[in-house]
Amino acid sequence: MPKPVNIDMLIKEMESQFDEFYYYLHLETGSVVMVSKEILIKAEDEEPIDELEDWEQIEYAQAEDVIEHNSHYLELPDKEEINEYLMMESFCYSQEEGHARERLISAIQGHGAFRRFKDQVDQLRKKEEWFAFRHECYRAVALRWCEFNGVGVE
Repeated sequence: MPKPVNIDMLIKEMESQFDEFYYYLHLETGSVVMVSKEILIKAEDEEPIDELEDWEQIEYAQAEDVIEHNSHYLELPDKEEINEYLMMESFCYSQEEGHARERLISAIQGHGAFRRFKDQVDQLRKKEEWFAFRHECYRAVALRWCEFNGVGVE
């Protein structure tokens, strides 16, 4: 049975993901392991590690463990699965009817939506409200993911 995971730690890891990395929950420890796609490919191909920097060798060893003991790990949902754009859209439509809501909805249309949305949130002084809303969205994603995968939370 997997060790219960600290939900706040899991949310923090999900919120701070980088595109070129995979994130795994180690089921026995409840910790999150981060491995770059580049290092994971090297480990899968069993490329020699002598050309790697010290920090890369540590990451390579983590990647080897993920590969060799994959039943001990669960990959966290990535940015595409989490879909922060839908969070922004939900936030916009959760606002009261009026000028602020219309500005936010307009900001998320088309290319550059994330930057425009951030600018509008700042200008409308809704930054704290947005971050609280976003955090609750991430919490819901994390709880659904844990329930789906049979991981308890603490």
